[in-house]
Amino acid sequence: MSRSVIETSEFFTRMEHFGFFDTVEEHLPDEFTLIFDIARILEDLEHPVARGIAPILTLNAPTDSERSLEHVLVPNVSEVKEYEADLIQSVTEVRHIYPYQFLLPEQVFMQRLAERSLWMPRPRSPKNFRYQTDSDEFAPDDRKQKVYILFDTSSSMRQHYRIHLAKAIAYVFLQQNRRELGTIFFRTFDVNIGPLITARDLPSYDRLISHLMHLNALGNGTSMQKALSTAIDDISHESQLSHAQILVITDGVAHIDLESLRSAMGTTITVNTVKIGDSRMVVDSKTIEDQIYQSTSEDAVRLRQLFQQKRDLEGQVGAASGRMRQEQLRGQLGLIQRQIDHYTSRIGTFVSEHYGLEIGELSRVYVNINDIDPREMFSFPEETVRDIEELAEALIEALRSEHQLEDIKRAALLYDHLILLMQYNKIDAQRFKAKAEQLESMLEHILDQSTTQAEDMSISDLERMQLRHMLTGSMSSTRFSTARLLRMLWLKLLRWWRTRRQMRMFNSMTGRRVTRRATRTSVE
Repeated sequence: MSRSVIETSEFFTRMEHFGFFDTVEEHLPDEFTLIFDIARILEDLEHPVARGIAPILTLNAPTDSERSLEHVLVPNVSEVKEYEADLIQSVTEVRHIYPYQFLLPEQVFMQRLAERSLWMPRPRSPKNFRYQTDSDEFAPDDRKQKVYILFDTSSSMRQHYRIHLAKAIAYVFLQQNRRELGTIFFRTFDVNIGPLITARDLPSYDRLISHLMHLNALGNGTSMQKALSTAIDDISHESQLSHAQILVITDGVAHIDLESLRSAMGTTITVNTVKIGDSRMVVDSKTIEDQIYQSTSEDAVRLRQLFQQKRDLEGQVGAASGRMRQEQLRGQLGLIQRQIDHYTSRIGTFVSEHYGLEIGELSRVYVNINDIDPREMFSFPEETVRDIEELAEALIEALRSEHQLEDIKRAALLYDHLILLMQYNKIDAQRFKAKAEQLESMLEHILDQSTTQAEDMSISDLERMQLRHMLTGSMSSTRFSTARLLRMLWLKLLRWWRTRRQMRMFNSMTGRRVTRRATRTSVE
């Protein structure tokens, strides 16, 4: 019963899909398991956060022409006839029979004609079979919607668990649209633009999910303009990217040149955006000045022209010899200065209201959701709490009977998750603490066991001492590092495998058997 609970657990299934068990040797991001609970909330259509994000989680509905049988099943099929052998149905069809039947003796031929047993080719409607799969899983198809995801990894995404919410949004979007998605393209962006990652089949789709879940917000800036320009350039110059939608997931703290991007996008590229939080860029005089000299808007272009006219007139005033001419030029300067003041004020007002929010104007679908409050999101119903307790009990029971490496990793992961839940769910904290303490005790018991032979998969004495030190006080101030434990388990497994391989090689070369007991090796 305990094994069934473990193997069917949604928590462990999701963690495996997140790539946790395949990449245990790597450093895990902070609050790794938080993504599981956020994703579960986003999938609950009754939750306010899920309702707020809903417009961005569904791909565009196909047009009527895209729903047609010819488009969906067999595009560009030529109109040809197919034939199958059939008996004639009347005497009038005798002219269509297969010619070899005219060689039959006349009596036999007339008898078969009377019996309507002569054969003829009869035309029938062609049977066209689809050449691409229709699956609920991710199955790339040139006729499906291609999506280009731009994922913000700037340092501002560390605030208020935005990076965790962003990962959950991307994950739920990809999961809910698996059937409708064609090829997926993915880039991160902060001060730099990340490499292009492509998912064209189920294995690469799973690798993309794992890569996404292990991202960290490390960048010191947000180069959204460059990221969008790179995506638009990719889509414009690669035939496989044609008509891909761009999905931007960001906290929106970046300025973009709206007009230049609109011009580059044309009519075939669309942008959809999820903005997390209510952060705004600070607008000062330097920001306005930069916009005057860099923007391609009509007001900015006109203002730069006025600056040039002003400089030209100032030069003419200095070179004018007559007083009347100088007064005339000064009058023109005053007029130009008033125009400069007018356009500067207009640009300043526009920048104050729109600077850093241009992505909303560029997007066809734009969703702005507030930062999450984990204390509100992790108030679980009694059924969920019982499921967590039951899962912990099942793991403890399984580890009492045998110490499978997979179960040890699961126990460490669940322990980490329980500690995380205790921080936010104060109502059920004591119940989570009780199960966490039992898991902690079980892990300590496993670490205390001694190694007796090479086949034993237990951890070395040095690793045991380190892990015991990590576990000491973990329920109070010092938190147990799941990533460190799992890395040690991984290294231990590699060391065991290498030792076994060396023993097999020695045995095959010398014919002598090597045995290993505790820390002493003997040759028989």
